[in-house]
Amino acid sequence: MKKIFITLLIIGRAIPGVFAQSNATSFDVDGIKVIFKPTVKEIVNVRMFYRGGVTNYPASQAGIESFALEATTECGTKKYTGNVFRDRADKYSIDIGSEAEYDYGDIEMDCAKKYFNEGWDLFAEAINNPVFEANEVELLRNKIIGKIRSEQSDPDKRSEQLILKNAFDGTPYATDPNGDDNIIAKLTPANLKAYYASIFNKNQVFIVVAGKISKEELIAKIKATFAAMPARSYTPPVYHTPVWNDYKVLSEGRDLATNYINAIMNSPAVNSPDYVAYRIGVSGLGGTLFSSLRTKLNLSYDPGASSVMGQMPYSLMFVSTTKPKEAVDVMVNELNRVRSNGLTDEGLVNLKSGYITNNYIKQQSTAAITGSLGIAEVLGGWQLSDQLPEMISKVTVDQIDKAMNKYIVGLRWSYLGSPALGNQAADSFKKPVK
Repeated sequence: MKKIFITLLIIGRAIPGVFAQSNATSFDVDGIKVIFKPTVKEIVNVRMFYRGGVTNYPASQAGIESFALEATTECGTKKYTGNVFRDRADKYSIDIGSEAEYDYGDIEMDCAKKYFNEGWDLFAEAINNPVFEANEVELLRNKIIGKIRSEQSDPDKRSEQLILKNAFDGTPYATDPNGDDNIIAKLTPANLKAYYASIFNKNQVFIVVAGKISKEELIAKIKATFAAMPARSYTPPVYHTPVWNDYKVLSEGRDLATNYINAIMNSPAVNSPDYVAYRIGVSGLGGTLFSSLRTKLNLSYDPGASSVMGQMPYSLMFVSTTKPKEAVDVMVNELNRVRSNGLTDEGLVNLKSGYITNNYIKQQSTAAITGSLGIAEVLGGWQLSDQLPEMISKVTVDQIDKAMNKYIVGLRWSYLGSPALGNQAADSFKKPVK
């Protein structure tokens, strides 16, 4: 059968087979794992990662990690009040903040090399000595609740919540790391303090640093700052990723000009030999969905597909459209074409080039470097981040075809929009992959 020529719509082209030599290393400093990548950039980025994510707390406390980590940089420390902390960050152009995801949380500091001492001072205070001052916590609570309510009204965010609820019910990923307004409203400063103390543990954290700094200087900073951090036993959680081999849709009616549709598919783990081939295949699927749904049929402004790295990985097709039935039919048909017909060798060369170029573009900032290395470490090993371009270069058409057919055996859908148009698409949601 004639192969489908699939291209990934990414600007730029890498030279196949040519890769930058990585100088990232890892080492231990007083019981804390450190991943370090020196660069010539005058910006230094430092992240403290906390392992576990949503497995660290019950669903009844959803959002507590996000709240607690943000409070470390917003609600004062033993050395600085909240206002003084923020003023110092502004004075030296230091960006410091946090995030909490399904698999990890982190506190990040980004600053010019000449202000590294000032930046490290704030970073160390936030991690070692947060005080969770009551008035500051209340101000932060209101900000977080406002953000959550805003996201609930945002169709893109709400459709994402629906698909994860449909696919991951009964698993840790059913817990939104951002929480909801009712839970956030009840968390006290004492709750935040106790939770933060529970993850403040040398065996649960690691540090990632990138920038123009010497290894010796970095080691000295870490030794002086985190020697007193407690080292308690930590057992990584065991994940049981669901297998989606059926066709279920979770719908929510809403009066919208555009309807939002997502479909989740199985995906190999990051450390699987199928992972890179599958990830390239899904990127190719994204390109062909864009070509069909937008360019040829004008059914959507921004359709596509992507792979989501995680302890429970998945891939995703997505579309926003005024014609749900037609769009879903095209999504399933194109998915089946890709699974049945695969790639040409020429199409794979184009995919690899775009993918590698995109990877290098994402590594332009020190923040991107620490983020990439840290997430890879959480999911199995930081080396994956540096090895990815070379691994991509070795993938074959046959490996991609086998991976796409091995893992995509069902679809879990979410639909947000007109109930009438959703009902019209009901049979289309049940169309099987084959």
